[in-house]
Amino acid sequence: SQVHWEQLDGDVNRQLRLDERFEELYLLPVEKFGTAKNESDQTASFYSGVKQRGEISVRRVTSQIFIGSCPRSVAHIDYLSSLGITAVANFQSEEDCKNNCVAGIGMEQNAEAVRNEYERRGMRYIWTPTADMSSDGRTKMLPQTSATFAGLLREGHVVYSHCNAGVGRSVSAVCGYLSFILGFSDRQLQHVVASSRPAAFFDFDALHKARPVFEANYLQNSAASRAEALASYERLRDEAGKSLEPAGGREVRFSVVSSAQRLAVVGSCSELGEWKPEAAIEMTRIGSDVHLVDVVLASAQEIDYKFIELTGGDFRWETFGVEGNRKLDCSATKAGEVFLSPVEIFGERFSDSKHLQ
Repeated sequence: SQVHWEQLDGDVNRQLRLDERFEELYLLPVEKFGTAKNESDQTASFYSGVKQRGEISVRRVTSQIFIGSCPRSVAHIDYLSSLGITAVANFQSEEDCKNNCVAGIGMEQNAEAVRNEYERRGMRYIWTPTADMSSDGRTKMLPQTSATFAGLLREGHVVYSHCNAGVGRSVSAVCGYLSFILGFSDRQLQHVVASSRPAAFFDFDALHKARPVFEANYLQNSAASRAEALASYERLRDEAGKSLEPAGGREVRFSVVSSAQRLAVVGSCSELGEWKPEAAIEMTRIGSDVHLVDVVLASAQEIDYKFIELTGGDFRWETFGVEGNRKLDCSATKAGEVFLSPVEIFGERFSDSKHLQ
């Protein structure tokens, strides 16, 4: 067999610099094999294939969010409806709509013509014209769009986010919601989105520039910020069978990657069932492999915990290459803040022997 090395500009290697000591899973950036493509090349290569084949490329990111390319026929709109999508967020410019349109309904002359097709099927249509391949355009779009997504999802809508190819603008819109509303870090949201949408382009500069505008215009103070985040996430918690807990505790978000259909978290404290599987907190599955749940602890404390797989009326404990449990110290957290635990991999810990080889 032969080995094909990736070729990087300048004949250099990738570099990893760890400035802090850590004991949990460390998320590296999601990379592209070989020389990194710029946004134009990455989008064009994917877009041209979809357009030539007359396809629509749709991927589910969470239970309520899809990302994809623009519909090109009425049949594509029917397909979106068949997936349970109830709201469509379009980030094409007016020129995009006319050049990449739903055929046979007059979109070539009137970009708004598609609205009737969605409304006829009982679907909400939100059009936010945004310049293509423009970081400034995405920066301007993100604050309002993140708030709009939060409202739609809180109402129970299933949202389809699209631009031309479903690579840049529509991805940024979803990332804004995951970051500003749900509190995902850059690496967490990148792993969640890329696992479902490998072609995604991530504009972190736009996210960082848009955050102060979002907070100034839609979150007037920290209390409002917390209330909005909890309200937006309430839908996911309901799916997991958990209701919001009284304020004042320390809230921890547990996240784990696994192809299992149902997972739960159980641990040493009463809020995590005191190691009783029947009292474990079931998690919500989002995207293809990510499971998460928020748990309010009565006080800041150190806890031991594990994830378990739920299979019918039975369960399966995760096991590691070394003895011991997962450990979490949230003693430094403040009341009313969400503590984001590392995104774990089911059955693996950073200290496992295979990670040390």
